[in-house]
Amino acid sequence: MKYRILIVLFLSSILVLQGCASKESSVNYNNSETEIVSVNDPLEKVNRVVFQFNIIFDKLILRPIAVTYRAIVPEFVRNRVTYSLNNLGMPITAVNNVLQGELRKAGVSSSRFIINSTIGILGFFDPASSIGLKADNEDFGQTLSVWGVPSGPYLVLPFFGPSNPRDFTGLLSTSLLDPMYQIGGGSAQDSQRLYRLGTGAVDFRSQNIELFDDLQNNSIDYYTAVRSYYNQNRLGSVVNNNDSDEELFDMLDDFDDDNTYIGPDITIESAD
Repeated sequence: MKYRILIVLFLSSILVLQGCASKESSVNYNNSETEIVSVNDPLEKVNRVVFQFNIIFDKLILRPIAVTYRAIVPEFVRNRVTYSLNNLGMPITAVNNVLQGELRKAGVSSSRFIINSTIGILGFFDPASSIGLKADNEDFGQTLSVWGVPSGPYLVLPFFGPSNPRDFTGLLSTSLLDPMYQIGGGSAQDSQRLYRLGTGAVDFRSQNIELFDDLQNNSIDYYTAVRSYYNQNRLGSVVNNNDSDEELFDMLDDFDDDNTYIGPDITIESAD
């Protein structure tokens, strides 16, 4: 049982890399310009040692698997895997939306999960987006930030990659809400967790091969670049949580601007 727990932690840690990566192909790699977020890295010497260990692990294991996965599996199938993984994250997102006081976003996340799990065939398709229901995944680390919990010092954890005490606590709390962790029991449940985390790690890494390669090859100091990128990404996610959510009413706005309706004009007058 101990080795299974270690494997679960090992694979789940890889997913934290999502906090320091983006699907956008354009990234500013000039360290003097990207290092705009205040640095709180008192353990830098230790962090750099762990960082080098993680680079070796990625180079020898994770990246080759991701490259092979992308080369062998057709893009259509890979997209289905991505959609299904994103769909599994919607219940977690909905809970964090509620905890953050974003009830409208919680409604969108819940609706996405219901629609994509049924009409979208277990999330392998995304009909919810086609009707305007779009949502970004949220984690408990973001919720803690909204609650005013400080991030604490920057940390690089073995296998976990860039993090901080707040985000690491949020990761552990978020994993408890994952629906794949609540199905079955015993060895079956462990297998489901391994499948969920392993698939998620490979899927994410395969989508960001060029991004990580460019970041490493074009950075004067790869460690500093990753630290800056991670901090900016997490800061941006918190700022977005505080922005007003207008996406839910996009369809209603379209109706308001629609002048093609033909029907009776009805005027409601209040009685004096």
